[in-house]
Amino acid sequence: MSDGDQSMAQSARAQAEAVRSGAAGGIGELAGALRKAASEMDRGRNATVASLTQNAADNLERLSKALRSKDVNALVRDTESFARSQPALFLGAAVAAGFLAMRFLKSGQPEGGGGSDIDQTRRI
Repeated sequence: MSDGDQSMAQSARAQAEAVRSGAAGGIGELAGALRKAASEMDRGRNATVASLTQNAADNLERLSKALRSKDVNALVRDTESFARSQPALFLGAAVAAGFLAMRFLKSGQPEGGGGSDIDQTRRI
């Protein structure tokens, strides 16, 4: 591998580590918010929804801890292993993640701005 290739690989690893760390933090914050919501729902006598919300928070917290404790290479190996053992579930999760990511990105755009010319003509 040339020096340029090694430099690019190191840069990619550093960026992936930053994304991993940021994702772990964001997921941890989401888990905390879900726990708070579950607690409020439980007080409102909505025990079933509160329990489901608490379970979701627990699962997100486990994911956050896994992201914090593993390096990028281990995460890639785990993802590849999961994709090979459960291809349909992996594909469904990838589609859902892509959909959620697009919704998140679109929600951050200003109402009148952003988007392509095609988007602008559809609004007319």
